[in-house]
Amino acid sequence: MKIGLLKIIQTASSLPVRELRRLLIPPDRLFGSELIKLQNDESHYLRRVLRLRIGDPLAISDGCGQLWQAELVDEHTVKTHPTPCEQVVQPQPALGLAVSIIRRGFDDVVRMACELGIDTIQPLRCERTVLQAEYRPDRWNTIVREAVEQCERLWQPTLLELNSLESWLDSSSGQKAVGITRTKKLEPLGDWLEQRAVSVQTTWLIVGPEGGWTSAERDALQNHSVAPIHLGPSILRTSTAALAGAVDLVRWREQQLSTPE
Repeated sequence: MKIGLLKIIQTASSLPVRELRRLLIPPDRLFGSELIKLQNDESHYLRRVLRLRIGDPLAISDGCGQLWQAELVDEHTVKTHPTPCEQVVQPQPALGLAVSIIRRGFDDVVRMACELGIDTIQPLRCERTVLQAEYRPDRWNTIVREAVEQCERLWQPTLLELNSLESWLDSSSGQKAVGITRTKKLEPLGDWLEQRAVSVQTTWLIVGPEGGWTSAERDALQNHSVAPIHLGPSILRTSTAALAGAVDLVRWREQQLSTPE
């Protein structure tokens, strides 16, 4: 005699809020009304990409640490609960990645830095940045939004405007390390973070162009007390170096957060 097996299917309505499909909506559109009018790209994302139906639940993030449960009321409207169901404090210390723009591949730097947990991304134009290097802020802001929704971060990273190295050094704060190649006796980034970095300051990693730093840029870095470090025994492409360094930064912060005071 065959015994039938009961298969339990978990529907969207039965999922915990953190497991629902997400949509990022800026905070200025979330306050004042529980009914939120969707923009065309948001409506397309929910209906055509996520395949949500009218009445389906979803989660709304404001990118500032808060998460709401919501429901798709019609093709152009969602209704949120009156109060957020989750609120998280932004992790500290804040982590920043200042990277020379490159000919191709900066899309991946932005996406993966966001997914890994970097808080601020600063595109740089350096003296040896190639003339064909792409600068597409609208595209990169879209990538940040998509990455936040995909990786379920509650804090949206900040993408700063393109700047020169020296101008950025003059205007920015926090402790900084810079990747240097072909120089002996430099600390690995991980060692510098563990032994010299202070966990109460914004912590930056600076990654230059594949042509390297000029002598003037090295002088500027030294004059601003930027610590020279290395990212491994190999000469890495800019995109690879940035992401390898991002992993070290995030791992160090996790260790700081897990260490009892």
